[in-house]
Amino acid sequence: MDVTNKTDLGEMTAVQLSQLFASGQASPVEAAKASLARIEKFNPSVNAFAYVVPELALAEAKASEARWKKGEQLSPIDGAPTTIKELTPVKGIPWRRGSALGSTTPSEKEFLIMERLRGAGVTVLGTTTSPEFGWKGVTHGPAFGNTLNPWRTDRASGGSSGGAAVAAALNMGVLHEGSDGAGSIRNPASFCGTFGIKPTYGWIPSDTPTPLFELAHRGPLTRTVEDAALFMNATTGPTPKAMYGYCPTPVPNWHEGTKAANIKGMKIGYSRNLGYAEVQPDVAAAVERAAKRLADMGAIIEEVDPGFSNPQDALLALWYAAEARTVELINPTEEQKALMDPGLIRIYEKGCAYTARDYVAAEQVRADLKVTMALFHQTYDALMLPTMPTTAIEAGVDFPGGIEGKDWSDWSPFTYPFNMTGQPAVSIPCGFDQGGLPIGLQFVGPRYRDDIVLALAAAYQSAFPDETISAPRLA
Repeated sequence: MDVTNKTDLGEMTAVQLSQLFASGQASPVEAAKASLARIEKFNPSVNAFAYVVPELALAEAKASEARWKKGEQLSPIDGAPTTIKELTPVKGIPWRRGSALGSTTPSEKEFLIMERLRGAGVTVLGTTTSPEFGWKGVTHGPAFGNTLNPWRTDRASGGSSGGAAVAAALNMGVLHEGSDGAGSIRNPASFCGTFGIKPTYGWIPSDTPTPLFELAHRGPLTRTVEDAALFMNATTGPTPKAMYGYCPTPVPNWHEGTKAANIKGMKIGYSRNLGYAEVQPDVAAAVERAAKRLADMGAIIEEVDPGFSNPQDALLALWYAAEARTVELINPTEEQKALMDPGLIRIYEKGCAYTARDYVAAEQVRADLKVTMALFHQTYDALMLPTMPTTAIEAGVDFPGGIEGKDWSDWSPFTYPFNMTGQPAVSIPCGFDQGGLPIGLQFVGPRYRDDIVLALAAAYQSAFPDETISAPRLA
């Protein structure tokens, strides 16, 4: 893409916009207007936004423009058009958390991640959709309706960061904040054909209570690995306000690590299905092809399962107990419960039935899983596997095919184990199924070695840009 052509501003990446802002060839105001125009054009078809705030965005863009003109920009992403998942409060925007019971008045508070993005100077375009309290892996709910896949609008966007993934795929902004408690960044990244990273727990500290504790990661969804690394540069680092986890120092320069990434000699364990799940044939074939490509690029690929059984039951004990606590804190009346997602109410009731002993047993499974993966990484630099066993499911359902299972996580078995371990995990597009829907490739690295998964993703994206940075049919 020619970065000197201003007519392409709406299609550019954060890295390209930063170059234009620095040279004076384009301004943050022009970039904000281009992103807002794309939102106006595409959002009616996909419903990715909870709120769009053009006046606030343009005011922030004007302030950024003045900083760039003075050479006083706050960071390389100063002025970058950015969206925030609606589970994260943003001053001046209602914080409903995907719920019909949420406040409709503008928020007066923000979390640490927003403080850091503000400190980097980003332009906030608005907030993206989530299911109610982020409870499931698809994005439809009582507050904002159904968020649709930009490749095929009869298909789901995934979730719970579905709005962020759709916005990233259609470049309705260049940086998109998401959160991931059981796959909620990687799942929609896979379904929508974008890049997403769940960083090691602790790099982006949590300064607010959450009943999910160390399951609940925050991270970016973007079109490119480089853009995600810029987001991480702005948001990672220790703070005395951290409630959970640990952030070591020094903090790497994630963006530098994605440049000319060299994966030659990296030893990668390739698991087709973790030893316990079925995979759609088109997905299996695409991941197999990716393994061969990485071997041709110089990586050492060995087919191996990491050696743990499906930890879903332990995940559900932790997840349902957390969601039960979330609903308890709201203390809805019976009339208010009728306005909530029926699926959330069902798991609230299940969560209330768990005992303290059940929770402790689940925590022990999580601890054992962390050790199993730490031992795995004594041999392998990374684990490679499908992000999802299937491409995007039907829009508007919690279970594909209309057949209700144990939990929505039935069809996302490759994401939640690595929330339980706190490891870095990324999803990058690696092909399409016969119906033209994207397929995600997942890399998982040792804790605090996000540089490894970023390097793998960056090298793969550099080698196959037409496949990894492709525009949805809607665009």
